Amino acid sequence: MTDGKGADLAIDAVGGPMFEPSLKSLRYGGRQVAIASIGNGRVEFSLVDFYHDLLSLTGVDTMSFTGREIAKIMDGLRAGFEGGYLRPSPVQTWSLDQAIDAYAAVEKGATSSKHVLLPW
Repeated sequence: MTDGKGADLAIDAVGGPMFEPSLKSLRYGGRQVAIASIGNGRVEFSLVDFYHDLLSLTGVDTMSFTGREIAKIMDGLRAGFEGGYLRPSPVQTWSLDQAIDAYAAVEKGATSSKHVLLPW
């Protein structure tokens, strides 16, 4: 998709095992935004490659955003979804009586789906 040049930006909302592959996908001077991290929150990567490639890493604490701030960000992403440049993750829904199974599936990390518990 980048003709071998790498991505300008990686938005890492998984962390953990996806942190380094996301970082390696960047072009020279690329940027990565870390939003979350599964597991213990620690990652490993080559600091030498990081500074030789002039990469940038930014952390974002989405838990501190207000509803109004989140709505503004989501609205800013609208054109990407409408233009087909961004695609939503698949969603798997679970009833409340399946909550234990849902949490087990998330813990295993077996799918890239977003898991949603339904209140009925």
